[in-house]
Amino acid sequence: MPEFIKRFVSFDKLIATTLIKILYWIGMVGIAIYVLVGMVSGLAMITQNFMVGIGMFLLAPIGGAIGVLFWRFLMELYIVIFSIHDRLGEIRDKTGSSAS
Repeated sequence: MPEFIKRFVSFDKLIATTLIKILYWIGMVGIAIYVLVGMVSGLAMITQNFMVGIGMFLLAPIGGAIGVLFWRFLMELYIVIFSIHDRLGEIRDKTGSSAS
């Protein structure tokens, strides 16, 4: 059996960190779309209510910045959790313990 398949089936190496990085970029695109839609909506709202439109236009990038910080923190937290698993496996291998 090829090494890649053996590692995939045995769960020795987790693929979650790679998937988390992909999910991170998908979330970043989603946040960017949110900001653009919010700013365009703010510009459209200016014709009906000037202050509300300006508020929406200015608050969309601020909300996006907060969203980016929160999203990055959340993804780093998940990566740290899976990194702990990897490190514990390395410690187990170095100590020669056979407990799984």
